[in-house]
Amino acid sequence: MTVIHRVRGVDVPYTERIDHVRNLVTYVCASGLPDGIPEQAAAVTVLDGATSVHGAVRDLAARFGTPERIVALHEFDLLPAAELRAEFGIPGDRAEYVTRFRDKLTMAQAVAARNVSVPAFRAAPDLSSVAEFAAESGFPIIVKPRFGAGSRDVVKLNSEADLAALPDLASEPFLVQEFCPDEVGAIDGVWTGSQLGPWRASKYLGTCLDFANDAESLGYIEVDDPALTGTLTEFAESVLFALSPGVPTVFHLEFFVGGDGDSPRVQFLEVAARACGGQTTHMWREVHRYDLLGAAVDIQLGRTPATAPLTDGEVVAELLIHPPVTPPCRVVDVHWAVPEAYAPYHCSIPQVGSVITETFGYADIGAAFRIRGKSTAEVLESVRRTVAGFRMMCTALDSPVAAAVA
Repeated sequence: MTVIHRVRGVDVPYTERIDHVRNLVTYVCASGLPDGIPEQAAAVTVLDGATSVHGAVRDLAARFGTPERIVALHEFDLLPAAELRAEFGIPGDRAEYVTRFRDKLTMAQAVAARNVSVPAFRAAPDLSSVAEFAAESGFPIIVKPRFGAGSRDVVKLNSEADLAALPDLASEPFLVQEFCPDEVGAIDGVWTGSQLGPWRASKYLGTCLDFANDAESLGYIEVDDPALTGTLTEFAESVLFALSPGVPTVFHLEFFVGGDGDSPRVQFLEVAARACGGQTTHMWREVHRYDLLGAAVDIQLGRTPATAPLTDGEVVAELLIHPPVTPPCRVVDVHWAVPEAYAPYHCSIPQVGSVITETFGYADIGAAFRIRGKSTAEVLESVRRTVAGFRMMCTALDSPVAAAVA
């Protein structure tokens, strides 16, 4: 089998699911990301950012034979993996299926066709199409790449003057959508093909879009609200029936939520067939005792993932904090003052003297914390205390001047 391992931050031991003694296993790995690949691997092909994964997998197949399975660990690689499976005639998801989880226009159309509420949207091939949509719907609006992730090139336009800030719409397919002011949340879990397996819903403290545009922090806190959970059960099932009938998957489903506590109003934002993202896979292993990434590997190897509901009764949260200056920057001091009763159970804090280089995504972008507790309220207070009690002093690599997180 061949494993495509090109995602930053995947350091949970997903390879536990693969027998490297009985199987000949090859890897395609991005430059600088060999972490976690076992010594027993038959071969590891390291790619730079410009090299096609298709050619690398074909070369491995020429050396070792056609793989019986191809495993992809990141949403960016799901489509190439599907194309290669079709090329080699091996089992697994095909491109038509994967596209429903990658192309935001296709997924919104499929979900809307099942009568799930979605903010108004359409394709945005050029400036005139965006301007026409804005004239019909009013500002603000959102423009985003149809195959994007991590809020890359997503822009919010508040007025006609902002049209000048649009990215190059001819560079790739884009989507324009009505802006929704409601809170944003997400569901992580497993879909069996016909029903929800283990899953948990969370609300964001802040938004991914703001975090991608230099907001100080981003929190992601599980909710224990029975009314919202009930609404989200029906919502998630409708979305996944629309996108993945009869096909199991691990998923990350984002939604807007408004209304009052007794009658929450939920709308579809987007969904990805993936198990990675920030600290989620870590918290599920460490607190919920479920291996989301392992389940994703199992599915791609043709196995049935474990589908028992989560019963641990704990609430978890992640907190990400940017450095106070735009990377690349060097950490010159760290201040940490959080009462023990509110302290995260795991902290990943850049060491003094280390250099932060990442500006995109949710791994290695600064400090990261994992928090657990018995209720959403308890965990939310821990998140707030951590934000208030943490300071990171940094200097830009081309400047001696330090700045502190406000």
